[in-house]
Amino acid sequence: MSENKKFAKLNGFPASPVEVKSRREHTKSIIVSHPRYQKIMNRIEELHFYSSGSLQAETLFLYGETGVGKSTVLEEYTERFQREIIDGITIVPILYNKVPVGATPKSVASSLLSSLGDPAYDKGTEISQTDRLLHFIKVCKVELIIIDEFQHLIDRDTRTVLRKASEWIKKFSDDANVPIILCGMPESKRIFEHNEQLDRRFLDKEEIYGFQYITKEEQIEFRTFLKAVDEDLPFYNRTYLADKKLSDKMFYATNGNPYYVNKILVEATAFAAKSGSDSIDENHLYEAFRRIKNSKRPFVTNPFTNDKFNLFDAFELEQNKNKKLAKNIG
Repeated sequence: MSENKKFAKLNGFPASPVEVKSRREHTKSIIVSHPRYQKIMNRIEELHFYSSGSLQAETLFLYGETGVGKSTVLEEYTERFQREIIDGITIVPILYNKVPVGATPKSVASSLLSSLGDPAYDKGTEISQTDRLLHFIKVCKVELIIIDEFQHLIDRDTRTVLRKASEWIKKFSDDANVPIILCGMPESKRIFEHNEQLDRRFLDKEEIYGFQYITKEEQIEFRTFLKAVDEDLPFYNRTYLADKKLSDKMFYATNGNPYYVNKILVEATAFAAKSGSDSIDENHLYEAFRRIKNSKRPFVTNPFTNDKFNLFDAFELEQNKNKKLAKNIG
């Protein structure tokens, strides 16, 4: 059945390297607004809207494991509000910034200044940089500040680092008086344990997590997600990712993490296009999975092309091997 007519049929003829690259890039760019994703997007919209003209701007702390879509939803929201120059001043509705590795309050201020376009972003002391940042936030009419990869500010787990970082964030959020979203890995939550005032300032804490697959409703949600992805894959024919047997295998291979779903499909797209196929099949998924190594799952097995695959048995076997390794190490 013809599905995606944006991409021509290959009819068994291998795609050129340029075409393979084009199709890989298309797969990389696929974003599905599933219910959990939309819930976070709606929360950001509310925070942005309710803070406009308010006496006290609202805040939000988003956290979740790598690959669950934190940065994707934040970047998509940022892109909705383009910068523009009015009377010689650059208006920056959304100030989005990723905290650099090994950051300090000074380097965060410097990085935010750089994101605003300040040519002297790296000049001055922590205090002078922060003051300049607060000035430009007003001048550039910033409506929302997003600080992503927040865990990098507290990578060094010492009381001094945590105290200094928490004090800077608290004072900065109070002085800026615009809505602020902090986003990071789950371990970044520990900063709130070291500053009760900061914890009160960021009472709204929202976790973003990958898909689950235990209940019937959870399975339907994941399969609906796969169906939407399938409909946007760069091939003339569909792959039928939402088929129950194939969705079981996709869930096992990725543990419900959207990043790994996309990563497998990007590689499978290349294998399929190189072979001249007009859809991705399990052989392509098998080869794609072989190419991807997840160090957190040393005993994961390749579920694709396995006609006897059983989701429960596969997870149980992997878990038993992990327990045996832990026992031997212990």
